[in-house]
This record gives sequence, structure tokens and C-alpha cells, in this order.
Amino acid sequence: MTDATLEPSLDDIRSMLEKSGLGDYWEKLKKHVRPGFYMVPTTIDEEKIEVGSSKIGGRPDVPSTFNWPSWKGHPMSFLAQINLDEFPMKSIQSDYPTSGILYFFYVYDPDLWYENDSYDSDKKNNNVVYYTAKSSDLVRMEQPKGLMESQIFKSALIERKLELTIPDGDYLEANKIIKNKGDLKKYSLDFKSNFLETYDPGIGYRFLGHMTPLQYGGHPSDKILLFQADTNDEIGMEWDLSGLLYFFIEKDDFKKLFFKNVYTSRTGT
Repeated sequence: MTDATLEPSLDDIRSMLEKSGLGDYWEKLKKHVRPGFYMVPTTIDEEKIEVGSSKIGGRPDVPSTFNWPSWKGHPMSFLAQINLDEFPMKSIQSDYPTSGILYFFYVYDPDLWYENDSYDSDKKNNNVVYYTAKSSDLVRMEQPKGLMESQIFKSALIERKLELTIPDGDYLEANKIIKNKGDLKKYSLDFKSNFLETYDPGIGYRFLGHMTPLQYGGHPSDKILLFQADTNDEIGMEWDLSGLLYFFIEKDDFKKLFFKNVYTSRTGT
């Protein structure tokens, strides 16, 4: 598919900010407006999905040498693969990678999440983001026998929308971008509420851009959202009572295709 012109535009965001009485913050805020992709999944028989195509769930299309990841003996579930060749990455940032495939893995086991505190605290090891430069000679790998049916997700094709996203008020406060409490309140209650009502497609799957905050939307400004997984009954994903799973990465690490320090955060509604 082709991507439409970015909506909203920077001018749209600036105008809305000025109408909220926060125009003086524009020069600071515009540095934190981030383009990203909102993704709408449609479940489909995996045999109808071309090997190597971007998708949610199903079986990963990986090199034959790929070793299935696990955490302390618990096999991880395959969440999604993003084929960068299918995304207009230059529209996001000129020095971001533009080819190859990203794969996202995470242990999908609520009993482990809630009964073993060390899992959630092991934020950099409880997930795997795998990358291959290959887009051919891939095999659709079978799930390991250690995964239960509930830990294997239905396959879904992705329809994407390129959009500009704005940070949450928690992010602005945590990074001292807006320090005045009254202005932070005005940002969240006036500007952001109007922005979301006008432009936001809702909670969903995202690749890059800003996270969809459910409880807290703050994180260090040198980290970026890499992938956001939504709760979806058709696919079989449920994150902490209709919540979300986030993958974060340092911006420079993404440029270098270095994924060892990716960390995750899970939140419910």
C-alpha cells in the first residue's frame, strides 16, 4: 500500500497548541513530535500470507539457523514480524534502517507474570527482538512443543497508517519539557484531549511513534517506542486486562540495528 501525507501536519499541531494557550512551548514540543505507524490487524489463514510479509502472530518466517528464544526455560511466544522494506522508513527518519525484518518475542504466561516477580523486573532479558537482513530464503518455523495453544497467536495481516504522534503529559513532566503544573494540566486536559478527539485512531498496534499511555506515559527522551502490542481477542492476545505491551529501544541502538538492550513494559486498563 502507499502511505498518505502525514496527518496531522506540524502546522495542524502548532495551531491546536496555540488555541490551547500553549503556543510558547511549540519550539520545545516540536522536537518531541514523532512520526510512526498505527497498524490495524486482520486475521487471515496464514497460508495466504506471503513468506516474509509483515504480520501479527502465526509462525515467524526466519532463517533456517534461527534458534527459538526462551526465558529461564520458558519458551517465548512469537508476537509479530515487521518487514522494513514494506514501510517508508525514510518518512520516519533518514538514518533509520530501511530493509530487513524485525521479529518480536515475549513469554506469554500470565501465571509467570503474576507469580514470579523476577520476570517483569528482568526487562531487558524477558523479550527478544531478532533482526535479519534477509528477505528471501526464509522458512516458516513451527512453534516449539513447549508452547500451549493459548500461547500461540492467530495470524493477521497488517494495514498501516503513517501519522504524527504527540507525547503524553507524563513524558513532558518526566523530561522537564514543561515544568509548570498548570500548563501540564492544560496540555493534558485541553490540547491533548482535543488532539486525540480529532486525529487519534484509538488504542492499537504501533510501530515507532509515541506510546499509547493507559496509566503512565512517561519514559526517558533518549528511548523510543519500537513496538506496541494491543489486546486483541481474535488474535488471542490479552495484556493485563485489556492492556498493552511496549517494547522500547535507544534511538541510536535502532539506527545500528542493536537490540540487546530493548526493554519491555506491560500495563493494563
